[in-house]
Amino acid sequence: MTRLPVVPHLPPAEIDQRYRNCPDAAEKTRWHVLWLVTRSDEPISATAAARLVGFTPAWGRAILTRYNAHGPEGLTDRRRDNGARYKMPPPQHAELLAALRNPPPDHGLWSGPKVAAFVRDRFGITIVNQTGWQWLKELGFRLVVPRPRHPKGATAFQQQEWL
Repeated sequence: MTRLPVVPHLPPAEIDQRYRNCPDAAEKTRWHVLWLVTRSDEPISATAAARLVGFTPAWGRAILTRYNAHGPEGLTDRRRDNGARYKMPPPQHAELLAALRNPPPDHGLWSGPKVAAFVRDRFGITIVNQTGWQWLKELGFRLVVPRPRHPKGATAFQQQEWL
């Protein structure tokens, strides 16, 4: 197998500096692989560099391929930007919060499907019901469960069930 070429986005001294000063552990290991590949005294293949740092050979080649395609930004930890964010800008988010402080249009209780329908109808943003429920929880709303009634207020049949 032939060695992957390295696109010289940065000089080896800069790669060494970034590897040694990187505060993020996952990103630092990727810089380590790149540093091993670009060392001027003993450069090694991406496969061998990956094995030295505890990665699979395929991941070592993927790191080098990402660096070649995207430069230093290709080594950043992409998991940070992988989470779900609000699809609404802050003004719409504030309007949703104000609407949730009042009863829903059907005068019942807010639920995930009702929030999803409100957001779809009001702002034209489609979200799944689960996201509506997550937004309710994140905004401090909780599931409302009615208090149990007093046993003496129950019918004779219901009192029998409680025994």
